[in-house]
Amino acid sequence: MNDPIKPLEKRTWCYAQQPNEYEIAPCSCGNRDTQWSEYKGHLWCVKCEKDFVPEHNGVFDGPILVNVCRLMGISFDRVNLETQQIEIFDEDTNTYSVSNKPADP
Repeated sequence: MNDPIKPLEKRTWCYAQQPNEYEIAPCSCGNRDTQWSEYKGHLWCVKCEKDFVPEHNGVFDGPILVNVCRLMGISFDRVNLETQQIEIFDEDTNTYSVSNKPADP
């Protein structure tokens, strides 16, 4: 029996940096300049105009060495898509706090 296709779940937040900053796999066309898709687990390729599931999730595929990432300029701050606010990641407590600065449109 065929399973019905489940609708894709919408994101409520995305990281403030672009997917390539986290070494997430590019689109199958080779485009590394992808964006966060509106759907969880997907990226958007502007060249192909499609949402896709990357072949791997870069730094998110293994243990995340947060302090090493920080030294490399990788941030885990995120944009709350519902409130349009930046949420700042605290490496010491592994929690997020809301910034008073609104996200760029």
